[in-house]
Amino acid sequence: MQSFDFILFGATGDLAMRKIFPSLYQAYADGFLPHIGKVIATGRSLLNVDEFKDKMSHKSKIHIKNCDDKKWEEFTHNIDYLSINLNETKDFELLKEKINSESKNIVIYFSVSPEFFIKACKNLASVGLNDERVKIILEKPLGMDLKSCQAINNEIAQYYNEKQIYRIDHYLGKESIQNLLILRRFNPIFTSLWKKDYIDYVEISVFETLGVESRGEFYDSTGALRDMIQNHILQILSLVAMKIPDTLDADSIRSAKLQLLRNLKPLDDENIKTNVIRAQYSQSGEFKAYLNEDNIKENSQTETFVAIKVELLDENWKNVPFYIRTGKRMANSFAQIVIYFKDQQYQDIHLNKLIIRLQPENQISLNLKVKKIGKTMDYEENNLILNLNSTLVMQPYERLILDVIEGNQASFNHKEELEAAWAWIDPILENWKNNKTPLYSYFAGSWGPKESFDLIQKDQREWYNA
Repeated sequence: MQSFDFILFGATGDLAMRKIFPSLYQAYADGFLPHIGKVIATGRSLLNVDEFKDKMSHKSKIHIKNCDDKKWEEFTHNIDYLSINLNETKDFELLKEKINSESKNIVIYFSVSPEFFIKACKNLASVGLNDERVKIILEKPLGMDLKSCQAINNEIAQYYNEKQIYRIDHYLGKESIQNLLILRRFNPIFTSLWKKDYIDYVEISVFETLGVESRGEFYDSTGALRDMIQNHILQILSLVAMKIPDTLDADSIRSAKLQLLRNLKPLDDENIKTNVIRAQYSQSGEFKAYLNEDNIKENSQTETFVAIKVELLDENWKNVPFYIRTGKRMANSFAQIVIYFKDQQYQDIHLNKLIIRLQPENQISLNLKVKKIGKTMDYEENNLILNLNSTLVMQPYERLILDVIEGNQASFNHKEELEAAWAWIDPILENWKNNKTPLYSYFAGSWGPKESFDLIQKDQREWYNA
């Protein structure tokens, strides 16, 4: 691993304390960062270095399993802190002074609201922190629709080229997702079956038992479609359905994903009426209704649940629907991909399933029909399970930050991928803005609205509720 300097905007924020610093520490403790350079933490808070490190010790260490105090001391030795205003050019002069002028690898992580991205990029460029040594990591959301996404991308492109920009999606750092391409590429049993002739349908589900918690103001202006579907779930869908390239390098993978995203069948108002369900959780037992959560606008129409039947304009997936759904305050928390294989002979039994679990566990299982034990020829369902939970499994942020340091963009979004996703999402947003389709309701702590079950059952199919 080459040496590097790391600058973090928003270092006192929740994401930095819960994910970024623990990931950097873990990479250091695991020996992946033997040549760690300076880590310059920045924020608006007026703190000195010791005060900031004390804050880190209280807010970051609790998110690290088996934190070694000696290693933590070594890791934090190279951390500096600078209070800056991202809108003030003079503060970036101070930032530049703290960076080693000989450094050949500078990573700048934008753990701040996207409203600061463009001004911060401009100010970095004004002090020369946009040359070939520099890579920038951008957190979502990048825009609220296609127009705003393009505006952000175009503005940032004035200061950084595409090879310098890493648009992070932590789902792409999950072990099961990283395994997906290998599973498809190097296992003939799946390579030969991964097409319309043998796959009946695909399900992608991401559920959370949590409500909006302290994110009410952000979530109410965003909703489940923007928060989960546009980025995480469409990225997963693209990795499931894209044509596997001959080489698994960054350019080939991103090009294949882009081609798939451009092949999503466009949705008009009639399609949205029949193939898209939005809903909002209502009060149930101890759980508040969404409208009673903190910082939610009165009579808000923001959706906390979305289910969509997606079709592809790709001959390889002709007549193979992809059912995607996500929701908050659900009956269970999990993220999974389920591939349902066709049964060419026996139409009255359940299909074989390949179940790829992303969370809470990293697991791949193949659901098979096997003979019941004993003097019988009856069958039952059972699973062959590959458990990917291991002490060696990296957390997504650790893996992705290491990829940035090494200059590997394979698990990051190209700007055209994001824009293709927004182009497909925009008609749904416009339809909802004009209230052309109803906002349904579901009880908090349930499996979602009745209409989401109707969506899939009208096709004689079913969700896999683990």
